[in-house]
Amino acid sequence: MQFSLVLGVVALIFVVATVLVIAEDRRSARRADQRRQARLADLGEVDPLAARKLKLDR
Repeated sequence: MQFSLVLGVVALIFVVATVLVIAEDRRSARRADQRRQARLADLGEVDPLAARKLKLDR
């Protein structure tokens, strides 16, 4: 009984850590994208990756 409880707590900690890492990774990717867009805007350039992010209605 105690072994399964400890195993459950360890699994819960692992899941929470995984969710936090994924959320931080997405946030850092979003920040990097914003910095890249700001640099391109300062140079007066068009974002070459912007077309890939567009979603068409089908």
